[in-house]
Amino acid sequence: METLNILIYIARKGGLARPVAITTSHVGDALGISQQSVSRWLITLERKGLTQRTKGIRGYIVQITPEGKRVMMRMRNGLGGVLVNCNKLIIKGKVVTGMMEGRYYIGRKGYSERIKSALGFAPFAGTLNLRLKTMDDRGYKEQLEAKKGIVIPGFEDEERAFGSLKCFPCRLRDESCAVVIPERSHRGPDTLEIISGHNLRKKLGLSDGDDVKVEVLLDENV
Repeated sequence: METLNILIYIARKGGLARPVAITTSHVGDALGISQQSVSRWLITLERKGLTQRTKGIRGYIVQITPEGKRVMMRMRNGLGGVLVNCNKLIIKGKVVTGMMEGRYYIGRKGYSERIKSALGFAPFAGTLNLRLKTMDDRGYKEQLEAKKGIVIPGFEDEERAFGSLKCFPCRLRDESCAVVIPERSHRGPDTLEIISGHNLRKKLGLSDGDDVKVEVLLDENV
């Protein structure tokens, strides 16, 4: 992070186009770090080939190299992508056969009626199960688990008590659906469950092993 901050400082001084004079004290004051830290990071930037540095009268004469410019452009492009997509998550997974638990639970009247009221569709009695492909995808699931989501309250019937669910509206191949995260679940961190008003396997022609991308729509208040 400090290397990026120092690169930005140099760029603002004009260091993308020409050599500029800087001092460790001025950089430290501007960034809120010690002069020793500035010196250390300037050495690091030079060793990585991101800047060229020579001794000046009071400090250093520094210019950002072409490689440094490329690094800054990559950072800008990557950050831009994150900011554009900050209201959604793209989670990738592989279609797998579940244990038929979704059919049992989502098919319960107590859940189906509450889901229809909250999400606007009566759910098909079953879930589409995805095996998450990477640690990033599992991390996205953890992000959802930490969010409030659209809560489907639990209930009791003549058989037993059923826990609450958290839902997050999503799209899968232009089909509106929802990620569902049960309060109580035997699923591991690498499994994601999707509910829909349709049998997604049949409607979308999905089979075990198919790779899919789920676009989860996030509300900053949910």
